[in-house]
Amino acid sequence: MIAPGQAQQGHRYRWCNLYDVLALEAGRGWVRVALLTPGPPWLGPQHIADAADLTPLPMRYFHGEVPQ
Repeated sequence: MIAPGQAQQGHRYRWCNLYDVLALEAGRGWVRVALLTPGPPWLGPQHIADAADLTPLPMRYFHGEVPQ
């Protein structure tokens, strides 16, 4: 189970209820994220986000469910 305020590398999140991002690293506090763009995420803009501001999104790998 993912603890609140903790990001998991490779998971999709909504950042501050505005942007869909991919976590590029796991952890609490400040983590690197990439904005989800039509191209590969590693080519898109990268930012540092507070993991507490990330809301998990459903993922295809988890059959459309939000990871627990």
